[in-house]
Amino acid sequence: MAYSPVGQGGDLLRSPVLRKVAARHEATPGQVAVAWTLRLPGVISIPKAGDLAHVRENAAAAAIRLSPDDLAELDAAFPAPRRKQGLAML
Repeated sequence: MAYSPVGQGGDLLRSPVLRKVAARHEATPGQVAVAWTLRLPGVISIPKAGDLAHVRENAAAAAIRLSPDDLAELDAAFPAPRRKQGLAML
């Protein structure tokens, strides 16, 4: 479970890897982040949307098909934790 990883200063969306993959798909880094989470069975993504345009942008992420190379780059840049970790308090 992730809690507000984008909201913590937006660092995730400034990731060079996320931006590179997004450019290949003519998408936003946020769309790629949502698409990356949606690829896994049993995982959902609940992105924030402050207006209708953002809702549409988030919904469009479901149509992004990440290639094996995209997934390998993203998985290397954002490895899964190897142990349980506490969540930062906002």
